[in-house]
Amino acid sequence: MARRPKNVSIEEQISGKETEIENLSEQLKAAKAELKKLKEEKLLEDSQKIMDALAASGKSVDDVINMINQ
Repeated sequence: MARRPKNVSIEEQISGKETEIENLSEQLKAAKAELKKLKEEKLLEDSQKIMDALAASGKSVDDVINMINQ
């Protein structure tokens, strides 16, 4: 078991850990927001690729949907 410094009370240790957890929670929240933004950007890129391929193919949307569903 790790020893605690002699000059630091249990209350101070608890307070320190609570602060640490709050900071980590904020970091986690920011990381989740960034991940969501990146996933949205990826979806837009993928959608654009599909639209570009559709336009280049000369096929209609219904034609492509029928091909996918077969």
